[in-house]
Amino acid sequence: MVRCAKFSDLPQVAEIFREAFSDSIEFYFNNRIKNSAIEDIFKVVLLAEPHGFLVYEDKENKKIAGYICVVKDIRKVWLVAVLSLSVFKWVIKWIFGLYGFGIKPIWKILSNKLDFFKFQTKYASGISAQILSIGTRKSYRGKNIGTKLVEAGLNFLKSKGVKQVKLEVRPDNLPAIKLYKKFGFYQIGMSQDPQGKWIVMKKDL
Repeated sequence: MVRCAKFSDLPQVAEIFREAFSDSIEFYFNNRIKNSAIEDIFKVVLLAEPHGFLVYEDKENKKIAGYICVVKDIRKVWLVAVLSLSVFKWVIKWIFGLYGFGIKPIWKILSNKLDFFKFQTKYASGISAQILSIGTRKSYRGKNIGTKLVEAGLNFLKSKGVKQVKLEVRPDNLPAIKLYKKFGFYQIGMSQDPQGKWIVMKKDL
């Protein structure tokens, strides 16, 4: 079943993220980032958009099988990160070595964010709603969990009066591209970060 995420779900969400985006974890952090760091990022998303952070729970096994994060306004996530002092807490934890990685990944991440803002300006400056992240455990793939999560996320945005939503997906992630096209997303451009290219997609709600 799909439901709103709780803070107690975040350790499992971090596990799914690490599994689903292992290439990015390797590229940016050489697999040295701890799950607690991933959890802290997702905490801010949950604070900013609690009804747009959804999970699919296998009630029989009491296990989170997948998640999706959708936001009405990406700027709110950044605002919450600052106002909740989360950014300050991240820095302190990083300095004390609690996240498991050193200085080198920081430059890659900052470059990633710079590329993101370039993309915002070039392709989608007027679209504030976004699918930030979606992931499914490998053991649960092929069971339409991704479809159910995307459907629930889009329904949330519609209920809030959102008219357009965007996302980014890697060109080689063919299953995800196929899923998004099924929901009416279409390509509006290309973006790039230190790891490679992204396809920028948009949907009118």
